[in-house]
Amino acid sequence: MNQNQHLWLSFLQGDKNALSEIFLLYHDDLYRYGLKLAGNESMVKDAIQDLFLKLWKNRSNLKPIEILKPYLFKSLRNHLIDSLELTKPVIPMEEDFEHPFEIAYSAEDFVINTEVTEDLRRQVIDALNKLMPRQREAIYLRYFEELDFETIAGVMDINVQSVRNTLHRGISALRELMLIHPFLLLLGKFLPA
Repeated sequence: MNQNQHLWLSFLQGDKNALSEIFLLYHDDLYRYGLKLAGNESMVKDAIQDLFLKLWKNRSNLKPIEILKPYLFKSLRNHLIDSLELTKPVIPMEEDFEHPFEIAYSAEDFVINTEVTEDLRRQVIDALNKLMPRQREAIYLRYFEELDFETIAGVMDINVQSVRNTLHRGISALRELMLIHPFLLLLGKFLPA
């Protein structure tokens, strides 16, 4: 049993310190992801607080889990969807109408690479921001949070093949919008073709 599993079990048994440790361990990741989804700092901060309060209140109904980060991501995502539905009762129909979030990329999302010029960085950010919202979210989870396909499927509440298809369409769209090489340089990683 790893440390996170042990923390979760302690939390389920009513240990407030375990909940505090979980909060401290994952707050920054949750905040970044929530900010990408909702774009509203105060909404994200409130949602994270509400999420942990809800977890505490419902701990007797919760089950042991193996990997905590994706569980918390999915919980925050669902909480933000609920919050957005309350504040925006009518969501306009679009091609990607099931996805209420508008993830936007910025220069802070990329590692500083001496081979990359500022102009190139802007081109990549512009291209990423032209993708469909679901594609932007999948790319964020895969390449910035480094989650595997199965975990992304769980977080986004879609099947694994849909994750693969969404990522493939996103990368293909990036290729059409620009050369993929600058994107790879900014990520500092190799993406499969």
